[in-house]
Amino acid sequence: MFYSESSGVYKDFQHFIEYILKNSDITVHYLTSDINDQVFEMNHPRFETYFCSAHGLITTFMKMDAEIVVMTMPDLQAYHYKRSLVKKDIEYIYTDHGMGSFHLSHRKGALDHFDTIFCYSKNHNEEVRAAERIYGLPEKKLVNVGFGLLDMLIEIYDNVEKQKHDKPQILIAPSWQKDNILEYCIEPLLNGLFEVNAKIIIRPHPEFVKRFPGKMKKLFDKFGDRIGADFEIETDFSSNSTVYNSDLVITDWSSIAQEFSFTTKKPSLFINTPMKIMNPEWRKIGIVPMEIWIRDRIGVSLDTDKLAEIKEIAENLLEGGERYKSAIKNLLAEYMHNIGHAAEAGGGYIIGQIKTRRENSSE
Repeated sequence: MFYSESSGVYKDFQHFIEYILKNSDITVHYLTSDINDQVFEMNHPRFETYFCSAHGLITTFMKMDAEIVVMTMPDLQAYHYKRSLVKKDIEYIYTDHGMGSFHLSHRKGALDHFDTIFCYSKNHNEEVRAAERIYGLPEKKLVNVGFGLLDMLIEIYDNVEKQKHDKPQILIAPSWQKDNILEYCIEPLLNGLFEVNAKIIIRPHPEFVKRFPGKMKKLFDKFGDRIGADFEIETDFSSNSTVYNSDLVITDWSSIAQEFSFTTKKPSLFINTPMKIMNPEWRKIGIVPMEIWIRDRIGVSLDTDKLAEIKEIAENLLEGGERYKSAIKNLLAEYMHNIGHAAEAGGGYIIGQIKTRRENSSE
């Protein structure tokens, strides 16, 4: 059973599900809380889909009867959604939306009640084990899976036809958290970038567009007269072509920087807006979160009081992008698990666990 909070979650499961359906006779059950989830349009004889509203989900979780449950939703057992009361030996697997650090981006104890963690990179292994030591928790099973979404992005990028443009393209792609770039410093940032001989594209986070229409209106009111061949505000998220065809991404704390740089091998520029901290005890873990240390490994980070330097820094990154290529490749090889093989690692693990359970039940 895979559980999805919304339609967008399918991309986090897709590689595992496709591998399982192709390489076993297992029926995959997919439970979603989104009545418009894209999975209802899929057609496969061993892919069963179900809808359950948030209201009914509490009871559904308590009565869950499956061998394995895979989720991207943390905080199992901590709030409304509990482990099954009907079947006590379900293996609950957590797989994350991104490559960020668990101890910064999740609440304290968010993963404590999962049996197994799919780890994308070395930092995931180190963070889980450190939390277990510090808080006296039983050891979970850690599976070095890799990041399937990154595998798909790399494959698409390597095969997609790149657009040719006359000048470099800079993509501003903020998070939607409080004090993101669009709220905190977009005017001085753009004032500096408009002096760079480049096309500038603002691509707000979809959640920002959905939740804050008033703020989006202010953005268009302020900069709408600049829209043209060299400036664009993109609100159509049906394609990632602007990401693939950009030469530099500017963000705050969004994981799009890792996805962009690890996919294209081009640098990112990070604006040090106030950091979103979900776990006030993150320093207890004793590990610097990836979101912090990676900023100066795949690009440059800039404090908000230094935005007067943005033109020079952006130009240097655009001109020296090639020198980051080998550094980013080395970082990928050093930290990421199973590059290009996450589907096989995660899907294969699930198949193996189901097979073992079937064999044990027949004895």
